[in-house]
Amino acid sequence: MIRSAWTALILWFVTVPSTAAPPQWIVVTAPAFRKAVEPLCQHRKKQGFHVVVVQTTDVLRADDLRAGDGSKLCEYVRKLLRQYKGSSSILLVGAIEAGRLPDAETKVLPPLSGTVGRMKDQPSDCGYGCLDGGKLPTVAVGRFPAHSEEEARAMTAKTLEYEDTRHPGEWRRRLTILAGIPAYNPFVDRLVESLAMARLARLSPMWSGRAIYSNPRSRFTLPDTLLHERAERYVREGQAFTLYLGHSNPAGLYGGGARRYLDRTDWSRLKIERGKGIFFTFGCNGCQLKGNDGEGYGVAAMRNAHGPAAVVGSHGICFASMVQLAADGFFESTLARTLPERLGDSWLAILDGLARGKIDDFTYRLLDTVDGDKNIPQATQRREHLEMFVLLGDPALRLPRMASDFELGVEKSIAAGDKLAVRGTVPQRLSQARIRLTLERTVDSRPTDLEAVPNASRADDKAQDRILLANHNRANRFVLVERETKVRDGSFQATIEVPSKLSWPRVLLRVHAANDSEEGMVVQPLEVKTKSTARQRGKQP
Repeated sequence: MIRSAWTALILWFVTVPSTAAPPQWIVVTAPAFRKAVEPLCQHRKKQGFHVVVVQTTDVLRADDLRAGDGSKLCEYVRKLLRQYKGSSSILLVGAIEAGRLPDAETKVLPPLSGTVGRMKDQPSDCGYGCLDGGKLPTVAVGRFPAHSEEEARAMTAKTLEYEDTRHPGEWRRRLTILAGIPAYNPFVDRLVESLAMARLARLSPMWSGRAIYSNPRSRFTLPDTLLHERAERYVREGQAFTLYLGHSNPAGLYGGGARRYLDRTDWSRLKIERGKGIFFTFGCNGCQLKGNDGEGYGVAAMRNAHGPAAVVGSHGICFASMVQLAADGFFESTLARTLPERLGDSWLAILDGLARGKIDDFTYRLLDTVDGDKNIPQATQRREHLEMFVLLGDPALRLPRMASDFELGVEKSIAAGDKLAVRGTVPQRLSQARIRLTLERTVDSRPTDLEAVPNASRADDKAQDRILLANHNRANRFVLVERETKVRDGSFQATIEVPSKLSWPRVLLRVHAANDSEEGMVVQPLEVKTKSTARQRGKQP
């Protein structure tokens, strides 16, 4: 009887449906912006969130707001988090400080004060998500840094647009990578570039994209006169993520020397028609919240009604070794595997990389020597960078996942000159879809048709610029061959003429299906057979 009772109890636990609490979304807003964020509150409720709205004046007095003291508000929010049994995220809506704002008490949402190293007494929002009083948040915290109701409405609208856009588009699977020359010394520059290329090698094959690297020795470089124009054009065309890796200050990105990259004015004015995306900047002061030299270019981008839907960056001067840890956390959590559902997951992974990510002693010491401070222990650097990094945007922002819900039939290896037969079946939602098939080289591979760049003293500027631009375009051209067809009766088939020369050990077959309102994609890596591999296989029993 006892055994039977225990068996019944175990079966009950196994078969009873889960009653886990829905995710909690806490929006803490200054009173002037309460109405502006209401559409987002309703949107989150429809998505199944438990929505809690807190106004600053519910907790803080006027003198607290004028003094910029958010400690009482933080304790109130932490209490809400502790009482709730499910997962949570927090959106703060309001200005960092009163400054010259009219009716400042209705518009300010005070940050917390940093406590570690160079961040002591600097503004930091991360503490709102630290339930145990430590430095590593367990709850993602973001901010709409609005100064006016118009800005709050614009940030709300960008968030809703990013989530609600149903029209298929290449932006959903595109990365735009902007990089500035490290400019340390040749050896360290090569190390930094090798670390960046190693990250690209780990990218999930679902991603396509383009890159600019303002290093004259790179195949992704551009002539000085085109750096600004091409960078702005790439961002305007739309993408899921824009990444900046390199030096910067609050005024903008560093392209090397006097070369103009993208500055604060550009980020405040550029207009992204579709695919506003999320801007991750790993440069110094990109998200500076206040200072003698003004707010960072990332803050300007977030305030731009036509700019990115969210921005992640540093309030202060960040060190190269810590940027390495933060970038690795982002790449591994977001770009190297299945895309997380919400931005907050990527944000917490960045912070976890800073707190617990691994970096070998040689790399750390080398990077810390050229772009760090040997007088600040690594453990202290990690903690101060946890307070330094900022998320501007809603951590509950839903990321643009691409469904891979159709079947693909194709050989797993090819040889140069083959005819590759591809067939597949699609679900009902993709009926009448258009199919685009591409054979591509991987993002970490080199094109085979790069031209040698002549020495500046041996060539006129126009000839050199022509070759640099041609090489840049070749470096960003990954498609080797493409073919289009249509779905008929729930299936499709096509034959791809494989190029007569393949110089890479692996290529990708990308199959994208789209109709007017739905899309899906499957990517299949293909081994490239050579004469030697064919002979080896012939010897196998």
